[in-house]
Amino acid sequence: MEAQEKYLWIDEFLDSAERTYGFMDLKTMQPTSWRHFQPLIAKEWLAWFERIKIAQEKQKVSFDALGKSIPSSNAREGLTYLFEDLKSAHLPKEKRLALAQFMHNINKTQLTGDYFGLQETNKKHSEKEVEGILEKPFQKGTPEAAREHGKLYTAAYNLAAALYLDFYLAFSVENYGPYDIGNNRILVVKELREMRPKEIWPNRDTVARTVVLYSIYENVGFSIDLIGCHSQYTGDTIHGLKQWRMEVDGKEITDVADIKKTMLSVGKNAITQWKELTALSEQDLIEKAVWVRCYLYKGACDLVGIDWKPTPELLQATKGKTLRQGWEQWHHPTDETEYKAYWRKVFDPRIDFYH
Repeated sequence: MEAQEKYLWIDEFLDSAERTYGFMDLKTMQPTSWRHFQPLIAKEWLAWFERIKIAQEKQKVSFDALGKSIPSSNAREGLTYLFEDLKSAHLPKEKRLALAQFMHNINKTQLTGDYFGLQETNKKHSEKEVEGILEKPFQKGTPEAAREHGKLYTAAYNLAAALYLDFYLAFSVENYGPYDIGNNRILVVKELREMRPKEIWPNRDTVARTVVLYSIYENVGFSIDLIGCHSQYTGDTIHGLKQWRMEVDGKEITDVADIKKTMLSVGKNAITQWKELTALSEQDLIEKAVWVRCYLYKGACDLVGIDWKPTPELLQATKGKTLRQGWEQWHHPTDETEYKAYWRKVFDPRIDFYH
């Protein structure tokens, strides 16, 4: 009974995953999807990932410290990918649950509740931290500023998709909130991270590596799901933006013209990066995807003192394989009701149901 109670969080995750992924047609993702790619290297990837767990336990690194080294959406979204890999690799139940709990323990250190977005939030900042943010100088919101914020976010979103293969873009784009600050106002924080990852894309020269946008809206609603870059607004976000603050690589930006300058650099790199990504051969794309996925955990690897780069075994696992092989490992139902039930069973590490 105690063991069952310990893993009740999985039911909450499954509810959120079902609502988030629904009946998505992943074949439309370009240039590939995680369900084409990840089954090809599931066993070797899990061995690579488990090195972090082993090193963390050996060195007694706290989950708080580990959580700070991994973006919260990366940990939350990473559970989805981890659960699928656990089944693709046919790991025994005991190991499946141990790895699942390890990732969830990281996830729990980063958020103030609603770990999987079931209440449509993604709250990382405590009340005290929100108060600290509000004490900083803000600029007056204008329709022009609101539009330029939107353009910058869109450019960064597209750059992230080209850098991190769309399905890992939560590593680079994340929304936090909504934080209710009274008088029908909310604070939303947007982080646009790792836009110049030269370790995996040496040619990127984006003017900013990290941009943080703090937006105070009035009479505007905001919601989010399991994925930190999946956000929705209700109301007039153009005229509803009352105050804003922007930081580029830690430096405050107060001029809308500088927002435009940053947006143009990000947008230019997004176009160039997409062309570079889509020019890769299928074999090179698969290998690049391995490097990208490992890079998501570079911070964690650095923290526990292990190399973040792919192991020879992991790279060797890509040789001679095709994306179609990965996709065909799944038995995709076509009926929506069956589809959701199928993926719930695939995700659930407590049961011996495979693909």
